[in-house]
Amino acid sequence: MDTNLALTIIGSVMTLLGIVFISVPKAVNEKTIKDLPSDAVNISALFRAANGGLGLALGMVAIYCRNLPSEYAATVLLSLGTGFILVNAALLSGKLRGFSDELPLPPMVIFLILTLIAYYSALS
Repeated sequence: MDTNLALTIIGSVMTLLGIVFISVPKAVNEKTIKDLPSDAVNISALFRAANGGLGLALGMVAIYCRNLPSEYAATVLLSLGTGFILVNAALLSGKLRGFSDELPLPPMVIFLILTLIAYYSALS
């Protein structure tokens, strides 16, 4: 896959996730966190919005790096792919450390797919 296309896909997905997390953090939390105590609704929305800001930032980096020469774009893709692996490891560690009984599978699948796109494009 062309590095330009890979960075466009990754940038678009991360930008969309960031916008959704920032614009409707409480709705995202309702879908992802079952039985959230009412005392935690606002603070969890704050953290969800902060995560949205990080996603939006990564999306912008990917989009702005689309037109780099292939060797430089490959470095950006490898960095993004490694970052997505670390995000999945952090999510997995939350379950292993007992923070939750469930794994957040939808974001983990999204980050796995973005990792595969990033590595495939960077290494081909």
